[in-house]
Amino acid sequence: MTDQTFDALMLMALLDAIPDAVLMSDADGIITRANPSAGTLFGYDPAKLIGQSVNMLMPQSLSDRHDGFMHSYLETGQARIIGRGRAVEGLRSNGQTFPLHLSIGRADHDGNTHFVAILHDISARQAAEEALARSARLDAIGQMTGGISHDFSNILTVVIGNLELLQARITDDETQAMLADGLEAAELGAQLTAGLTAFARKAATQRTSINVNAACKAALGMIKRTFDPHYKISAELGADLPEVLADATQLQSALLNIALNGRDAMPEGGQLIIRSEAISIDDTYIAQELDVAEGDYVRISVTDTGRGMGPDTQQRVFEPFYTTKPVGHGTGLGLAMVYGFVRQSGGHVTIYSEIGHGTTIALYFPVLGEGSAQHPAVPPKPLEQRASANQTVLVVEDNPQVRKLTTVRLRNLGYRVQEAASGDHAAEVLQQDNDIDVVFTDLVMPGELDGLALARHVVASYPNLRILLTSGYAEDILNRQSANEPGVKILRKPYRQSDLAAALSALFDGGSSLHSLTSQVKE
Repeated sequence: MTDQTFDALMLMALLDAIPDAVLMSDADGIITRANPSAGTLFGYDPAKLIGQSVNMLMPQSLSDRHDGFMHSYLETGQARIIGRGRAVEGLRSNGQTFPLHLSIGRADHDGNTHFVAILHDISARQAAEEALARSARLDAIGQMTGGISHDFSNILTVVIGNLELLQARITDDETQAMLADGLEAAELGAQLTAGLTAFARKAATQRTSINVNAACKAALGMIKRTFDPHYKISAELGADLPEVLADATQLQSALLNIALNGRDAMPEGGQLIIRSEAISIDDTYIAQELDVAEGDYVRISVTDTGRGMGPDTQQRVFEPFYTTKPVGHGTGLGLAMVYGFVRQSGGHVTIYSEIGHGTTIALYFPVLGEGSAQHPAVPPKPLEQRASANQTVLVVEDNPQVRKLTTVRLRNLGYRVQEAASGDHAAEVLQQDNDIDVVFTDLVMPGELDGLALARHVVASYPNLRILLTSGYAEDILNRQSANEPGVKILRKPYRQSDLAAALSALFDGGSSLHSLTSQVKE
């Protein structure tokens, strides 16, 4: 073997080992080499990229200008990106655009110019930055409102006190009525100020070691007395939960606030579920929730079957005075007070919602340290099981961050992975690829085929394939909304790596799991 042959083999091995995408092209932008990671990143067979223009991997707005950029660089030598790197947009084979970091190097050989591009998907980083910015914005608003509420409280103290003194001295009915109206307005102002104080995390709290389920049951009683009979209210409370440090009264108030918001989103009636459970959040979980620190928690979630929220509303829903209700029908402080209370308790709040499919708001409270709780801490779940037979899983998920996370998780478990951004795209992949063993699909997706419709399609057309569904909503809500699919197995988001491993392993443990699931989807 010559040195030249050895160098070529080492280069190929290096390209195969690099986790980032690497593309090589000539001066005209024609791809001459692509490593496996490039194929994974853009959704192409790497071999089929050879001979194609790099423009096919860019959105139209960028590809229209790319050739001009390169010709200008070759003529003038002015490097705007060579050796520097910058954030750009890429285009996957399914037409989806995504953010990536691009670095380009140049090499000249035998009078020919060649370029090497290294590309890295930065979707997760951008999502983390957005979550951090949102948290910082809420913290800044909290600091501002804390000062305002303090000063306004002093003003209202004087106003209310003087009105009460006047009320004691004046006897005629007309003036008494005017004073009563003034006092009522001032009391309303005091309530708004209390809400601002709670959001700013400066309200006085009685933080003690509490039994979460007892607080949930107390809140449930208030909610049932408040709601009309055409709302169905239920609870799923975990057994032997560890205790947390919080104000029980404020927790009950927070749950009532969330429930009332859920009721407003279900004007024609609907279902509300309060659930409590002990969870352990690890690094993988953090990548999904972004704003939840590592550790052991008790999670209380409130799920409704209402109208749901779009992404813009979810970004602002915890801000003071932000409301989607008509003027005069809400202060916009209910969820802001919830956010302030939970953060003041050292916890976290997350929201999962989609238009037309309801909302789940989850409160995370850190478990008390060893020795301070009456119940033992949550035992760690066993490590993830490894895939035993190198099976292939088709991940069907329209959220690019969740899809990327799921792909990484599955590969870490030893599975091969194919991706689809919708049920319609998944149907095309299944038609072209005979090596898929499992379809792992989200339930709520755009297009003609949502997750359940895709599952029915798979059962009818590919009876040997396993199916696993996932969703961010409570299982019983989904099952009751889809009355013809009772008992369909659903892996509830957010889930841990061990939960995913166990769910997939169950599908391959004999034929019973497959038969049970497919028969349920057929019904």
